[in-house]
Amino acid sequence: MPTSKKINQGLVKLTKKNINDGRLGEKIKSISGSDKVLTKKELIEERRKIIPDVGIGEDIYIFGYGSLLWNPTINYETQHLAKIYGFHRSFCMKTHLGRGSFKYPGLMLGLDRGGSCRGSAYKLNRNDAIKNIDILFKREMVTGAYKPKLLKTKLDNDQIVSSLAFTVDKKHKNYFNEKDTSMKASMISKANGFLGTCKEYFEYTLESLEELDIIDKEMRAISLHLKNN
Repeated sequence: MPTSKKINQGLVKLTKKNINDGRLGEKIKSISGSDKVLTKKELIEERRKIIPDVGIGEDIYIFGYGSLLWNPTINYETQHLAKIYGFHRSFCMKTHLGRGSFKYPGLMLGLDRGGSCRGSAYKLNRNDAIKNIDILFKREMVTGAYKPKLLKTKLDNDQIVSSLAFTVDKKHKNYFNEKDTSMKASMISKANGFLGTCKEYFEYTLESLEELDIIDKEMRAISLHLKNN
């Protein structure tokens, strides 16, 4: 089941070319007080910890639950409605950079422990799977804020596959454990960074979930707060 593809409206467009050219890392390094940017070598080493250069001996899928739903920036064969267990989608990662600032930090989605999560699984072509995975690492792991994992994933046809998913690192300084949706809505409404507003990120993701007929309670609650304020 495909979702509508969108591009962010910020100063730096989140495109495959900009990611490959290192534009994200360059922009982050230019901001005073920003987090350390991982080098190309470090990113490859991080990827090799879970996916070697020769692959894993089976098809690899990418599990999208946030911005990957509407801007995957990778080549893939097919997109499937999918579900993982043991993690749930949550605005649990603060950002002072791409979608926020040090004055008004934004919130990004992560997969936090517990429950389950429905989203999309993108099947990669084996011939260029590693190349596309490395693009995702340059995008999602540019500052090492997430913990990439291979998770068992159930597709809408009941097939069980392995998908790469970016889970939240609870030990990271930007991990946000607040459950108050009104507080989250307030942060999302004010935050803006070089990739655009946090509200745009929220709205694009909510639109994609609606296209997939996925009901997310936290997203719905935050949406109500945003509409009423």
